[in-house]
Amino acid sequence: MAFAPIATRAPRTVSPQAASPTMGKEMIELGDIGMTFVTPNGKPLPVLEHINLTVAENEFLCILGASGSGKSTILRIMTGLLKPTIGTVNVDGKPLRGNNPYTAIVFQSFALLPWLTVEENIGLGLDALHAPHEEVKTKVKRAIDSVGLEGFEEAYPKELSGGMKQRVGIARALVVEPRILCMDEPFSALDALTAENLRSEVLDLFHTNSSTLRSVVMVTHSIDEAVEMASRIVVLDAHPGRIKAEFSNPMPYPRDMRSQEYLELSNRIHALITNTVLPFVEEPKAVSKTEIIPAANIEEILGLLEVLATEGRQGIGDLAEAASRRFDETLQIVKAAELLGFAETPGQDVLITPLGKEFVEADINDQKKLLNKQLRGLRTFQLLLDTLQQNEGEVPYEVLIEDYATRMPYEEPVQLLDTVIDWGRFAELIGYRPKEDVVYLDIGEPTSE
Repeated sequence: MAFAPIATRAPRTVSPQAASPTMGKEMIELGDIGMTFVTPNGKPLPVLEHINLTVAENEFLCILGASGSGKSTILRIMTGLLKPTIGTVNVDGKPLRGNNPYTAIVFQSFALLPWLTVEENIGLGLDALHAPHEEVKTKVKRAIDSVGLEGFEEAYPKELSGGMKQRVGIARALVVEPRILCMDEPFSALDALTAENLRSEVLDLFHTNSSTLRSVVMVTHSIDEAVEMASRIVVLDAHPGRIKAEFSNPMPYPRDMRSQEYLELSNRIHALITNTVLPFVEEPKAVSKTEIIPAANIEEILGLLEVLATEGRQGIGDLAEAASRRFDETLQIVKAAELLGFAETPGQDVLITPLGKEFVEADINDQKKLLNKQLRGLRTFQLLLDTLQQNEGEVPYEVLIEDYATRMPYEEPVQLLDTVIDWGRFAELIGYRPKEDVVYLDIGEPTSE
Protein backbone atom coordinates (compact mmCIF):
# COMPACT_ATOMS: atom_id res chain seq x y z
CA MET A 1 0.00 0.00 0.00
CA ALA A 2 1.86 3.06 -1.21
CA PHE A 3 1.09 6.29 0.61
CA ALA A 4 1.94 9.52 -1.20
CA PRO A 5 2.05 13.08 0.22
CA ILE A 6 -1.41 14.56 0.61
CA ALA A 7 -2.22 16.89 -2.27
CA THR A 8 -4.48 19.92 -2.05
CA ARG A 9 -7.20 19.90 -4.69
CA ALA A 10 -8.36 23.06 -6.38
CA PRO A 11 -12.04 23.61 -7.13
CA ARG A 12 -13.32 22.75 -10.59
CA THR A 13 -13.79 25.52 -13.09
CA VAL A 14 -17.24 25.16 -14.60
CA SER A 15 -20.21 27.40 -15.29
CA PRO A 16 -20.91 30.46 -13.08
CA GLN A 17 -22.31 29.83 -9.62
CA ALA A 18 -25.94 28.95 -9.31
CA ALA A 19 -27.96 28.21 -6.22
CA SER A 20 -29.43 24.77 -5.70
CA PRO A 21 -32.85 24.65 -7.42
CA THR A 22 -35.92 25.04 -5.23
CA MET A 23 -37.49 21.65 -4.63
CA GLY A 24 -40.97 21.10 -6.01
CA LYS A 25 -43.62 18.46 -5.49
CA GLU A 26 -42.80 14.92 -4.40
CA MET A 27 -42.49 12.59 -7.38
CA ILE A 28 -41.57 9.33 -5.60
CA GLU A 29 -42.51 8.35 -2.06
CA LEU A 30 -41.28 5.20 -0.31
CA GLY A 31 -43.43 4.41 2.72
CA ASP A 32 -42.05 2.09 5.44
CA ILE A 33 -40.25 -0.06 2.88
CA GLY A 34 -38.81 -3.40 3.94
CA MET A 35 -36.97 -5.87 1.71
CA THR A 36 -36.10 -9.43 2.62
CA PHE A 37 -34.37 -11.95 0.39
CA VAL A 38 -34.06 -15.67 0.99
CA THR A 39 -30.66 -17.38 1.16
CA PRO A 40 -30.00 -20.64 -0.73
CA ASN A 41 -30.58 -22.59 2.50
CA GLY A 42 -34.01 -20.99 2.92
CA LYS A 43 -33.18 -18.48 5.66
CA PRO A 44 -34.62 -14.94 5.44
CA LEU A 45 -32.05 -12.17 4.83
CA PRO A 46 -33.40 -8.68 5.70
CA VAL A 47 -31.76 -6.06 3.45
CA LEU A 48 -33.91 -2.97 4.13
CA GLU A 49 -36.02 -1.98 7.10
CA HIS A 50 -38.40 0.96 7.71
CA ILE A 51 -37.22 3.06 4.74
CA ASN A 52 -39.25 6.28 4.46
CA LEU A 53 -37.88 8.41 1.65
CA THR A 54 -39.14 10.88 -0.95
CA VAL A 55 -37.71 12.25 -4.18
CA ALA A 56 -38.88 15.76 -5.01
CA GLU A 57 -38.86 17.73 -8.24
CA ASN A 58 -35.64 19.73 -8.81
CA GLU A 59 -33.72 17.60 -6.33
CA PHE A 60 -30.30 15.92 -6.66
CA LEU A 61 -30.53 13.18 -4.02
CA CYS A 62 -27.48 11.09 -3.07
CA ILE A 63 -27.90 7.85 -1.16
CA LEU A 64 -24.66 7.22 0.70
CA GLY A 65 -23.64 4.11 2.59
CA ALA A 66 -21.20 1.25 2.96
CA SER A 67 -21.44 -2.06 1.12
CA GLY A 68 -24.41 -4.07 2.33
CA SER A 69 -26.50 -1.06 3.33
CA GLY A 70 -29.08 -1.62 0.59
CA LYS A 71 -28.33 1.48 -1.55
CA SER A 72 -28.78 -0.27 -4.88
CA THR A 73 -31.86 -2.11 -3.63
CA ILE A 74 -33.56 1.22 -2.85
CA LEU A 75 -32.75 2.45 -6.35
CA ARG A 76 -34.23 -0.66 -7.93
CA ILE A 77 -37.38 -0.33 -5.83
CA MET A 78 -37.76 3.30 -6.96
CA THR A 79 -37.49 2.28 -10.62
CA GLY A 80 -39.84 -0.68 -10.23
CA LEU A 81 -37.17 -3.27 -10.98
CA LEU A 82 -37.77 -4.77 -7.53
CA LYS A 83 -40.99 -5.03 -5.58
CA PRO A 84 -40.49 -4.51 -1.84
CA THR A 85 -41.46 -7.22 0.62
CA ILE A 86 -43.43 -4.69 2.64
CA GLY A 87 -44.33 -1.01 2.34
CA THR A 88 -45.67 1.28 -0.39
CA VAL A 89 -44.16 2.96 -3.44
CA ASN A 90 -46.10 5.94 -4.77
CA VAL A 91 -45.32 7.84 -7.98
CA ASP A 92 -47.08 11.18 -8.39
CA GLY A 93 -49.31 10.16 -5.50
CA LYS A 94 -50.40 6.88 -7.08
CA PRO A 95 -49.26 3.32 -6.23
CA LEU A 96 -46.52 2.07 -8.54
CA ARG A 97 -47.48 -0.91 -10.68
CA GLY A 98 -44.59 -2.49 -12.58
CA ASN A 99 -41.75 -0.31 -13.89
CA ASN A 100 -41.67 3.39 -13.02
CA PRO A 101 -42.31 5.22 -16.34
CA TYR A 102 -40.71 8.42 -15.07
CA THR A 103 -37.28 6.90 -14.33
CA ALA A 104 -34.27 5.58 -16.22
CA ILE A 105 -31.23 3.94 -14.64
CA VAL A 106 -27.47 4.12 -15.27
CA PHE A 107 -25.44 1.17 -13.99
CA GLN A 108 -21.88 1.01 -12.68
CA SER A 109 -20.89 -1.74 -15.13
CA PHE A 110 -21.95 0.15 -18.33
CA ALA A 111 -24.05 -2.89 -19.44
CA LEU A 112 -23.52 -2.28 -23.17
CA LEU A 113 -24.19 -4.91 -25.82
CA PRO A 114 -20.83 -5.48 -27.57
CA TRP A 115 -22.34 -6.36 -30.95
CA LEU A 116 -24.24 -3.06 -31.21
CA THR A 117 -22.82 0.34 -32.13
CA VAL A 118 -23.01 3.36 -29.85
CA GLU A 119 -26.06 4.59 -31.73
CA GLU A 120 -27.79 1.20 -31.52
CA ASN A 121 -27.01 0.76 -27.81
CA ILE A 122 -28.51 4.17 -27.04
CA GLY A 123 -31.63 3.43 -29.06
CA LEU A 124 -32.39 0.14 -27.28
CA GLY A 125 -34.83 1.69 -24.82
CA LEU A 126 -36.85 3.30 -27.57
CA ASP A 127 -36.87 0.12 -29.62
CA ALA A 128 -38.44 -1.67 -26.65
CA LEU A 129 -41.20 1.00 -26.68
CA HIS A 130 -41.74 0.41 -30.44
CA ALA A 131 -41.18 4.08 -31.19
CA PRO A 132 -41.30 5.15 -34.87
CA HIS A 133 -37.95 4.99 -36.70
CA GLU A 134 -37.64 8.73 -37.32
CA GLU A 135 -38.49 9.51 -33.70
CA VAL A 136 -35.80 7.08 -32.56
CA LYS A 137 -33.21 8.73 -34.83
CA THR A 138 -34.10 12.22 -33.60
CA LYS A 139 -34.03 11.32 -29.92
CA VAL A 140 -30.82 9.27 -30.20
CA LYS A 141 -29.08 12.17 -31.93
CA ARG A 142 -30.26 14.56 -29.21
CA ALA A 143 -28.99 12.20 -26.49
CA ILE A 144 -25.64 11.78 -28.27
CA ASP A 145 -25.26 15.55 -28.49
CA SER A 146 -26.12 15.99 -24.81
CA VAL A 147 -23.25 13.77 -23.57
CA GLY A 148 -20.57 14.63 -26.14
CA LEU A 149 -20.57 11.42 -28.19
CA GLU A 150 -20.63 13.08 -31.61
CA GLY A 151 -18.32 11.22 -33.98
CA PHE A 152 -18.64 7.93 -32.10
CA GLU A 153 -22.07 6.92 -33.39
CA GLU A 154 -20.73 3.98 -35.39
CA ALA A 155 -18.14 2.83 -32.84
CA TYR A 156 -18.50 -0.45 -30.95
CA PRO A 157 -18.05 -0.70 -27.16
CA LYS A 158 -14.64 -2.40 -27.49
CA GLU A 159 -13.33 0.75 -29.18
CA LEU A 160 -14.37 3.02 -26.28
CA SER A 161 -12.65 4.02 -23.06
CA GLY A 162 -14.42 3.52 -19.72
CA GLY A 163 -15.51 7.15 -19.68
CA MET A 164 -16.97 6.95 -23.18
CA LYS A 165 -18.80 3.72 -22.32
CA GLN A 166 -20.43 5.42 -19.36
CA ARG A 167 -21.43 8.33 -21.59
CA VAL A 168 -23.26 5.77 -23.72
CA GLY A 169 -24.95 4.46 -20.57
CA ILE A 170 -26.06 7.96 -19.59
CA ALA A 171 -27.27 8.73 -23.12
CA ARG A 172 -29.23 5.47 -23.20
CA ALA A 173 -30.98 6.55 -20.01
CA LEU A 174 -31.65 10.09 -21.27
CA VAL A 175 -33.04 8.98 -24.62
CA VAL A 176 -36.29 7.77 -23.04
CA GLU A 177 -36.75 11.31 -21.65
CA PRO A 178 -37.00 10.43 -17.96
CA ARG A 179 -38.11 12.90 -15.33
CA ILE A 180 -35.83 11.20 -12.79
CA LEU A 181 -32.36 9.91 -13.67
CA CYS A 182 -31.26 7.09 -11.34
CA MET A 183 -27.53 6.33 -11.17
CA ASP A 184 -25.98 3.35 -9.39
CA GLU A 185 -22.36 4.27 -8.51
CA PRO A 186 -21.86 5.49 -12.10
CA PHE A 187 -18.31 6.80 -11.65
CA SER A 188 -16.72 4.16 -9.40
CA ALA A 189 -15.22 2.16 -12.29
CA LEU A 190 -13.57 5.24 -13.85
CA ASP A 191 -10.23 6.93 -13.27
CA ALA A 192 -10.27 10.10 -11.16
CA LEU A 193 -10.00 12.64 -13.99
CA THR A 194 -12.62 10.95 -16.17
CA ALA A 195 -14.98 10.65 -13.22
CA GLU A 196 -14.55 14.32 -12.32
CA ASN A 197 -15.33 15.38 -15.90
CA LEU A 198 -18.45 13.22 -16.07
CA ARG A 199 -19.66 14.48 -12.68
CA SER A 200 -19.46 18.01 -14.06
CA GLU A 201 -21.43 17.03 -17.16
CA VAL A 202 -24.13 15.27 -15.13
CA LEU A 203 -24.53 18.42 -13.03
CA ASP A 204 -24.84 20.47 -16.22
CA LEU A 205 -27.58 18.09 -17.44
CA PHE A 206 -29.36 18.45 -14.10
CA HIS A 207 -29.29 22.26 -14.23
CA THR A 208 -30.30 22.69 -17.87
CA ASN A 209 -33.95 23.22 -18.74
CA SER A 210 -33.66 21.80 -22.27
CA SER A 211 -34.81 18.27 -21.38
CA THR A 212 -37.51 16.47 -19.40
CA LEU A 213 -35.03 15.70 -16.61
CA ARG A 214 -36.15 17.18 -13.29
CA SER A 215 -34.34 15.19 -10.62
CA VAL A 216 -31.38 12.85 -10.10
CA VAL A 217 -31.06 10.03 -7.56
CA MET A 218 -27.50 8.74 -7.25
CA VAL A 219 -26.15 5.89 -5.16
CA THR A 220 -22.54 6.38 -4.10
CA HIS A 221 -19.96 5.25 -1.56
CA SER A 222 -17.99 8.52 -1.89
CA ILE A 223 -18.61 11.31 0.62
CA ASP A 224 -16.82 13.86 -1.58
CA GLU A 225 -18.94 12.87 -4.57
CA ALA A 226 -22.12 13.31 -2.55
CA VAL A 227 -21.13 16.69 -1.11
CA GLU A 228 -19.99 17.93 -4.52
CA MET A 229 -23.17 16.95 -6.37
CA ALA A 230 -26.17 16.54 -4.09
CA SER A 231 -28.76 18.97 -2.84
CA ARG A 232 -29.76 16.36 -0.23
CA ILE A 233 -27.76 13.45 1.17
CA VAL A 234 -29.23 10.39 2.85
CA VAL A 235 -26.84 8.21 4.88
CA LEU A 236 -27.72 4.55 5.38
CA ASP A 237 -26.83 2.22 8.21
CA ALA A 238 -26.32 -1.44 7.32
CA HIS A 239 -27.49 -4.97 8.15
CA PRO A 240 -30.31 -4.32 7.47
CA GLY A 241 -30.26 -0.97 5.70
CA ARG A 242 -31.91 1.89 7.58
CA ILE A 243 -31.81 5.65 7.14
CA LYS A 244 -29.36 6.92 9.74
CA ALA A 245 -29.33 10.63 8.85
CA GLU A 246 -30.23 13.21 6.20
CA PHE A 247 -28.24 16.29 5.29
CA SER A 248 -29.49 19.28 3.30
CA ASN A 249 -26.83 20.77 1.02
CA PRO A 250 -27.82 24.25 -0.20
CA MET A 251 -24.31 25.30 -1.32
CA PRO A 252 -24.27 26.99 -4.74
CA TYR A 253 -22.74 25.22 -7.74
CA PRO A 254 -19.91 24.71 -8.62
CA ARG A 255 -18.80 23.78 -5.11
CA ASP A 256 -15.40 24.74 -3.78
CA MET A 257 -13.84 21.71 -2.08
CA ARG A 258 -11.64 24.04 -0.02
CA SER A 259 -14.48 26.18 1.33
CA GLN A 260 -15.30 26.04 5.04
CA GLU A 261 -18.92 25.07 4.36
CA TYR A 262 -17.86 22.17 2.11
CA LEU A 263 -15.30 20.88 4.62
CA GLU A 264 -17.70 21.16 7.54
CA LEU A 265 -20.39 19.11 5.79
CA SER A 266 -17.84 16.51 4.66
CA ASN A 267 -16.47 16.23 8.19
CA ARG A 268 -19.96 15.84 9.70
CA ILE A 269 -20.71 12.94 7.33
CA HIS A 270 -17.24 11.44 7.90
CA ALA A 271 -17.84 11.60 11.65
CA LEU A 272 -21.26 9.97 11.35
CA ILE A 273 -19.98 7.06 9.25
CA THR A 274 -16.77 6.65 11.24
CA ASN A 275 -18.53 6.60 14.59
CA THR A 276 -21.02 4.08 13.23
CA VAL A 277 -18.37 1.64 12.04
CA LEU A 278 -15.61 2.46 14.55
CA PRO A 279 -17.34 3.58 17.74
CA PHE A 280 -15.17 5.44 20.23
CA VAL A 281 -16.67 3.51 23.15
CA GLU A 282 -15.27 0.01 23.05
CA GLU A 283 -17.92 -2.64 23.49
CA PRO A 284 -17.11 -5.84 25.41
CA LYS A 285 -16.48 -8.73 23.07
CA ALA A 286 -18.62 -11.80 23.51
CA VAL A 287 -16.52 -14.93 23.42
CA SER A 288 -19.05 -16.81 21.34
CA LYS A 289 -19.46 -14.10 18.71
CA THR A 290 -17.77 -14.55 15.35
CA GLU A 291 -15.93 -11.40 14.26
CA ILE A 292 -16.37 -9.94 10.82
CA ILE A 293 -13.00 -9.98 9.07
CA PRO A 294 -12.56 -6.69 7.15
CA ALA A 295 -11.55 -6.98 3.49
CA ALA A 296 -7.90 -5.90 3.76
CA ASN A 297 -4.76 -7.86 2.94
CA ILE A 298 -1.66 -7.98 5.10
CA GLU A 299 0.35 -5.68 2.81
CA GLU A 300 -2.34 -3.01 3.15
CA ILE A 301 -2.36 -3.34 6.93
CA LEU A 302 1.44 -3.09 7.02
CA GLY A 303 1.33 0.01 4.81
CA LEU A 304 -1.17 1.66 7.14
CA LEU A 305 0.93 0.86 10.22
CA GLU A 306 4.10 2.19 8.56
CA VAL A 307 2.36 5.53 7.97
CA LEU A 308 1.03 5.67 11.53
CA ALA A 309 4.43 4.78 12.97
CA THR A 310 6.03 7.58 10.96
CA GLU A 311 3.36 10.28 10.95
CA GLY A 312 1.60 9.58 14.25
CA ARG A 313 -2.10 10.27 14.78
CA GLN A 314 -4.03 10.52 11.49
CA GLY A 315 -7.63 11.14 10.46
CA ILE A 316 -9.21 8.40 8.36
CA GLY A 317 -10.01 10.92 5.61
CA ASP A 318 -6.37 12.04 5.50
CA LEU A 319 -5.21 8.41 5.31
CA ALA A 320 -7.60 7.75 2.43
CA GLU A 321 -6.36 10.74 0.47
CA ALA A 322 -2.70 9.98 1.20
CA ALA A 323 -3.19 6.43 -0.09
CA SER A 324 -5.35 7.51 -3.06
CA ARG A 325 -7.94 5.04 -1.82
CA ARG A 326 -11.68 5.30 -1.42
CA PHE A 327 -12.80 6.21 2.10
CA ASP A 328 -14.65 2.90 2.57
CA GLU A 329 -11.59 0.90 1.44
CA THR A 330 -9.35 2.76 3.88
CA LEU A 331 -11.92 2.20 6.61
CA GLN A 332 -11.71 -1.55 6.02
CA ILE A 333 -7.92 -1.47 6.44
CA VAL A 334 -8.24 0.56 9.64
CA LYS A 335 -10.86 -1.85 11.00
CA ALA A 336 -8.56 -4.78 10.21
CA ALA A 337 -5.62 -3.19 12.04
CA GLU A 338 -7.89 -2.44 15.00
CA LEU A 339 -9.27 -5.99 15.09
CA LEU A 340 -5.72 -7.35 15.24
CA GLY A 341 -4.80 -5.00 18.08
CA PHE A 342 -2.32 -3.02 15.97
CA ALA A 343 -4.31 0.25 15.90
CA GLU A 344 -6.99 2.07 17.86
CA THR A 345 -9.56 4.64 16.77
CA PRO A 346 -10.33 7.41 19.24
CA GLY A 347 -13.07 9.49 17.58
CA GLN A 348 -12.29 9.96 13.89
CA ASP A 349 -8.53 9.48 14.30
CA VAL A 350 -6.33 6.41 14.01
CA LEU A 351 -3.39 5.67 16.33
CA ILE A 352 -0.86 2.84 16.26
CA THR A 353 -0.78 0.74 19.45
CA PRO A 354 2.41 -0.43 21.20
CA LEU A 355 1.76 -3.88 19.71
CA GLY A 356 1.39 -2.27 16.29
CA LYS A 357 4.76 -0.53 16.70
CA GLU A 358 6.32 -3.83 17.73
CA PHE A 359 4.82 -5.45 14.63
CA VAL A 360 6.14 -2.75 12.28
CA GLU A 361 9.63 -2.80 13.77
CA ALA A 362 9.93 -6.61 13.84
CA ASP A 363 11.61 -8.69 11.13
CA ILE A 364 9.42 -10.81 8.88
CA ASN A 365 9.64 -13.96 11.03
CA ASP A 366 8.72 -12.13 14.23
CA GLN A 367 5.86 -10.43 12.38
CA LYS A 368 4.55 -13.88 11.48
CA LYS A 369 4.74 -14.98 15.12
CA LEU A 370 2.91 -11.88 16.33
CA LEU A 371 0.16 -12.24 13.74
CA ASN A 372 -0.12 -15.97 14.45
CA LYS A 373 -0.77 -15.21 18.13
CA GLN A 374 -3.34 -12.48 17.34
CA LEU A 375 -5.25 -14.66 14.88
CA ARG A 376 -5.50 -17.50 17.37
CA GLY A 377 -7.36 -15.10 19.67
CA LEU A 378 -10.07 -14.42 17.06
CA ARG A 379 -13.22 -16.53 17.16
CA THR A 380 -13.34 -16.70 13.35
CA PHE A 381 -9.93 -18.37 13.23
CA GLN A 382 -10.65 -20.59 16.25
CA LEU A 383 -13.71 -22.00 14.44
CA LEU A 384 -11.70 -22.50 11.25
CA LEU A 385 -8.88 -24.29 13.08
CA ASP A 386 -11.42 -26.54 14.85
CA THR A 387 -13.05 -27.36 11.52
CA LEU A 388 -9.70 -28.24 9.93
CA GLN A 389 -8.63 -30.38 12.90
CA GLN A 390 -11.92 -32.30 12.81
CA ASN A 391 -11.46 -33.03 9.09
CA GLU A 392 -7.93 -34.44 9.08
CA GLY A 393 -6.36 -31.04 8.60
CA GLU A 394 -7.96 -29.93 5.33
CA VAL A 395 -11.33 -28.84 3.94
CA PRO A 396 -12.37 -27.99 0.35
CA TYR A 397 -12.60 -24.26 -0.33
CA GLU A 398 -16.21 -24.55 -1.52
CA VAL A 399 -17.28 -26.25 1.71
CA LEU A 400 -15.91 -23.32 3.72
CA ILE A 401 -17.67 -20.88 1.40
CA GLU A 402 -21.00 -22.58 2.11
CA ASP A 403 -20.26 -22.55 5.83
CA TYR A 404 -19.50 -18.81 5.81
CA ALA A 405 -22.57 -18.05 3.72
CA THR A 406 -24.71 -19.81 6.33
CA ARG A 407 -23.07 -18.38 9.46
CA MET A 408 -22.54 -14.85 8.14
CA PRO A 409 -25.18 -14.25 5.44
CA TYR A 410 -24.65 -10.48 5.36
CA GLU A 411 -21.03 -10.85 4.26
CA GLU A 412 -19.56 -11.73 0.86
CA PRO A 413 -18.30 -15.27 1.60
CA VAL A 414 -15.66 -15.45 -1.16
CA GLN A 415 -14.11 -12.13 -0.16
CA LEU A 416 -14.23 -13.12 3.50
CA LEU A 417 -12.56 -16.49 3.00
CA ASP A 418 -9.90 -15.04 0.68
CA THR A 419 -9.01 -12.50 3.38
CA VAL A 420 -8.88 -15.21 6.04
CA ILE A 421 -6.56 -17.26 3.84
CA ASP A 422 -4.33 -14.22 3.18
CA TRP A 423 -3.92 -13.51 6.90
CA GLY A 424 -3.55 -17.18 7.82
CA ARG A 425 -0.89 -17.86 5.19
CA PHE A 426 1.22 -14.92 6.30
CA ALA A 427 1.00 -16.13 9.90
CA GLU A 428 1.83 -19.72 8.83
CA LEU A 429 -1.38 -20.79 10.51
CA ILE A 430 -3.29 -22.15 7.52
CA GLY A 431 -2.43 -22.80 3.89
CA TYR A 432 -4.19 -23.11 0.55
CA ARG A 433 -3.47 -25.46 -2.37
CA PRO A 434 -5.08 -23.86 -5.45
CA LYS A 435 -4.71 -26.93 -7.69
CA GLU A 436 -6.83 -28.99 -5.28
CA ASP A 437 -8.84 -25.96 -4.10
CA VAL A 438 -8.25 -27.02 -0.50
CA VAL A 439 -7.60 -25.02 2.68
CA TYR A 440 -5.31 -26.90 5.08
CA LEU A 441 -3.88 -26.61 8.57
CA ASP A 442 -0.27 -25.44 8.70
CA ILE A 443 0.96 -27.71 11.51
CA GLY A 444 4.41 -26.13 11.65
CA GLU A 445 5.22 -23.10 13.80
CA PRO A 446 6.24 -19.80 12.18
CA THR A 447 9.87 -19.96 11.11
CA SER A 448 12.36 -18.70 13.64
CA GLU A 449 15.37 -18.20 11.45
